[in-house]
Amino acid sequence: MGRSPKRATLEIGNNVRRGFTLIEFIIVIALFALVGGLIVINAESMLRGLGEEPVDRILQKAVREARFQAAFLKESTELRFDEETALFMIHTRDGRVLDTFSTGMADSDRSLRISFEQILPEEGLNRRLQPRTAEIDAVVFRPDRSSTPFQVIVSFGQTQFTQRYDPFSDIVIQDSRER
Repeated sequence: MGRSPKRATLEIGNNVRRGFTLIEFIIVIALFALVGGLIVINAESMLRGLGEEPVDRILQKAVREARFQAAFLKESTELRFDEETALFMIHTRDGRVLDTFSTGMADSDRSLRISFEQILPEEGLNRRLQPRTAEIDAVVFRPDRSSTPFQVIVSFGQTQFTQRYDPFSDIVIQDSRER
């Protein structure tokens, strides 16, 4: 015996409801493509920025290494900045290069300038007073892990800031950006 027309219609309707329509399938594929594209774009930008480190962090690493090298070698070291190559360079007193730290800005359109200034003894490290300073070519680190009391003026593009360092550690005791 034949099926009733009403029952056949219900079976067809149930079959249609169990699967996806072509439009639903296209929408899901488009959403996956959109999310995948966003992930790829974000991953690329993260990988590009991975090698770029702020100048102040590179400077702190260079200070830490210069202090370590002086203690390790049991002789004074000097930290200098070479503007042409945009490198922080650690030298022994006789001029031998121990290590370099690249800022990655040698080919940059923003010119990077680093100035070292000795904090003169009469002012010491009093944070409330503006210290009297004298520009120096290099910061000297001694084998006892102390250094010349110093501050660094960093300027690149429209940005300029000053960091004062503790002469007995690599700690920044004052940063002009924190005011």
